[in-house]
Amino acid sequence: DDITQIIVTHLHYDHAGGLHLFPNAALHLQTAEMAYATGPCMCHDTLRAPFTADHVCTAIKRLYAGKVIFHDGDAQIADGVTVHCIGGHSRGLQAVRVRTQAGWLVLASDAAHFYENLWTRKPFPIVVDLQNMLDGFDTLQRLASAPGLIVPGHDPLVRQYFPKGAADHIFRLDHGPTTPVQTKV
Repeated sequence: DDITQIIVTHLHYDHAGGLHLFPNAALHLQTAEMAYATGPCMCHDTLRAPFTADHVCTAIKRLYAGKVIFHDGDAQIADGVTVHCIGGHSRGLQAVRVRTQAGWLVLASDAAHFYENLWTRKPFPIVVDLQNMLDGFDTLQRLASAPGLIVPGHDPLVRQYFPKGAADHIFRLDHGPTTPVQTKV
């Protein structure tokens, strides 16, 4: 109940499935993502597969409650927190850049599922726009202060590079990696 703002990187079920748990939060979302998740592309089974109607409807209900803040491209959310439309994996996928003690850290979300996607320019197979995905790899590198400050959305190697936090399933990103991130895969 205390959370008042959430950055939604995109509306795939594994990133937007818990929105209902934050009933008082306004959602920061790219305009292109809402249009994509509710538009004619959803007539294709393959493009619709990573979405669920319930999760998209949660975002729509939040919209009708006046609790969606739309962004078209880059935007500042708070001091030291910005979002950047990358697209590729989903039409309005956005990465989040955060100023930390280690420098500008980029939460890539699914703009890079794994370090391998980023460093070898190997696209993840769920993609709506291949050029946006490939161009997005360069954007992620441009936004981060150093290559090791890009955090892919699903790579288990993050747990090897960054130190544990308050519990075994929590990892501290704000101090940067404690082990050098391998940029050659």
